[in-house]
Amino acid sequence: MRGREAMKLIKEERRPEQVFVKWWRKENDFLDYDLVDRFMRDARDGEEIGGIELMTMDDMWGEVKRVVGNRITLLHEGMHDRIRWMHKVKNEMRTDYCAYSPAALLAIFDVETHGNPVGA
Repeated sequence: MRGREAMKLIKEERRPEQVFVKWWRKENDFLDYDLVDRFMRDARDGEEIGGIELMTMDDMWGEVKRVVGNRITLLHEGMHDRIRWMHKVKNEMRTDYCAYSPAALLAIFDVETHGNPVGA
């Protein structure tokens, strides 16, 4: 399918809770995860796309958890959920806390996979 067909499919099938898109090329040599809104903004009409999968926060949390393992925890505190993420920065372990949000999940995923989720 082409970029315009992928965008049409997303517009037709997306449910409000689906905020992420997983997409790949036909050759299966490229895989990426993105926010649906950014994908829709940046996709090129003629770009060849092998397939897409719309994902919810729970789906993406599962992917992040699979990659990061026990170094990431979802904390249920009051009215807002937060993420506790332990990661290496310059040979030292660091613990960061951030809001449980689509942008935070994608940022953590990108750092942990070094921007290349193939084989992660």
